[in-house]
Amino acid sequence: MESNEPSTSTAFNKLPIELNKRIAHFLLPDPDSSRQDILQADANIAKFSKICRATNHAIDGDNYSFWRAAFRERFALLPAKVNVELRTLYQRRAKYLRKGCSGLEFHYGTGSYEKRVLVVLMGLIQDSFRGQLILDNDGTSHCPNTIVLRDFIMHSRLVLHRKMTTHAKPQEAAATEPVLAAIRIMCTQLLFTMDNVGNRDVIGFPDSQKAVYASTHDAPIFTGPKENIINMKWVLHCFNFFRYYMATPEASALHDNLCYLGASQRPRPWDEPLKRGSYPLGNYWKGTYAFLEQSNLHKLRRHTAKRPGKAHDTIFDDLNIDEGKVQSLYLDFTSDPATQDPWPNLFEAKLRSKRDTLPTSPPQQPPQHSKNATPEYSTKNIQLKGWGEDLDDHFFATGWLNPLPPQSGIPGWQRVTFMKHFETDATQFSHDNLWAYEGVVLPGGKFIVGRWWYASDEVDMKNDYNGPFILWAVDEEPSLENSESEE
Repeated sequence: MESNEPSTSTAFNKLPIELNKRIAHFLLPDPDSSRQDILQADANIAKFSKICRATNHAIDGDNYSFWRAAFRERFALLPAKVNVELRTLYQRRAKYLRKGCSGLEFHYGTGSYEKRVLVVLMGLIQDSFRGQLILDNDGTSHCPNTIVLRDFIMHSRLVLHRKMTTHAKPQEAAATEPVLAAIRIMCTQLLFTMDNVGNRDVIGFPDSQKAVYASTHDAPIFTGPKENIINMKWVLHCFNFFRYYMATPEASALHDNLCYLGASQRPRPWDEPLKRGSYPLGNYWKGTYAFLEQSNLHKLRRHTAKRPGKAHDTIFDDLNIDEGKVQSLYLDFTSDPATQDPWPNLFEAKLRSKRDTLPTSPPQQPPQHSKNATPEYSTKNIQLKGWGEDLDDHFFATGWLNPLPPQSGIPGWQRVTFMKHFETDATQFSHDNLWAYEGVVLPGGKFIVGRWWYASDEVDMKNDYNGPFILWAVDEEPSLENSESEE
C-alpha cells in the first residue's frame, strides 16, 4: 500500500460510519475557541482523515457533508454554496489566515501571499452577517466572520503590531494599496469592540495628522472622472487620526470621555449585511472634530510642501479634540422628492451634493451572492436634515447622501455632504457662519469620516481652512430628538 493512502486495517475501519462521523464532528472547535485551539483542530481533522479509509470517508465522504458542518461552525454559511465548494473555501481560508499571522508585513499588499490573504479577508467581509449569527452571554449577536476577523487583527500585522515602511513603494502598489487600505478601514471598525488596544498599536500618527489637514485640492476625498472613487489612503489616515485620540489616554481627554459613555453610545462596527447603493442611516449620532490654529495649519502645510512624501515626527496641537469634546446629532433621511426641503443654490455651489456619482450601468450582483445580498442597487440621492449640540451651540445640518459603486470589491460606501448652519430654515441662513462637511459613510453605516471647511467666504481649495471629523451611530437619545421642538 502507498504510504499516503489511508489504511484499511485500523480499528476505525471496524466502527460504524455513523460513529466515525460523530468522532469527526467532535474534532470541530467551538466558534469562540482560542486561535491555538482552532489551529490544533484543523491539524487534528487532517490527521484523522489520513488514519484509514473509514476516517477519510467520515471527512470527505457522504458528499462532503462534514465540510458543511465545519464551515458553519467557523464562518458565515451562504446557502447557495455546495459542499465541495465549502471544503475548498474552508481549507483556503484556514491556510491563508494562518499564513497572514506568520509575520507578513502588509506594507503595500503587493506580495503574492499578501494578495491571497487579502482575497480571503475580502471574502469574509463581503459575506459577513449573511449567514447564521452567534449570541453571546449578553444576548448580543455576532457574525462568525467578524469573530474570525477580530482574531486575525489581534495576531497579524495588518492593523496592529505594524512597523513603519522604510523601503520604496513598488509600481504595482497603485493597484493593491487601495484594496489594502479598504480592508484596513473595515478591520479598524472591529477594533472598537476590543479592549487593551492602546497607544503602542497606533503607528504613524504624525503622517495621519499631516494627511487630514492637507488642502482639499492636494488631498481630495473623491477622485476619478466622476469623482466617485474614494481616496482610501486619506480615509484610513482620518480613521487612524481619531483612533489615536480614542485609544490613547495621554493624548487627550477623549479616551476617558468615551469610557464614561454607556456601551450603546460608543463607536461600534457594522452589524448587518453590507448594502449596495444608497440607503438611509440611523437617526442618532455622536462625533467630534479637530482643528489647528491658522498659524500651525500653515506651518504643517509648509513642512509637507518642503518634504513631500517624507515622514515627520512633529505633532501640532489639535484643538477641540484635545479636550475630548463629543457632540450629539440627530438626522432624518428622505428619498421622496415630495418631502425633501428646498436645497439652496449656494449650498450646492459649495458642496456639489447632487452630482452623479454612479457608473452609467450599475454592476450586476455577483452570482454566488445572489440569494443573500441586497438585490436593489438604489441610485437615489437621499436628503438628510437634522440638528445637534456642539458645546453650547444648537446647530442645524442639511445635506445629502449619494450612492457609490463598490470600492476595492467592498459594497456599502456612500458619499455624504451637509452644511452646518444656525438657522432653522436652511433657505434663511446667515452667510457669515457656514461650515461645509464632506465625507464617507463606511460600509455598514456605523461610521462617517471626512473633512469640514469654513464655507462662508469664497474658498481657495488650494489653501482652505479645514480639518477632520468623525461621526458614529448610537442608540436612541430621546432628549436630542425632542430638542428641535424646544427651539
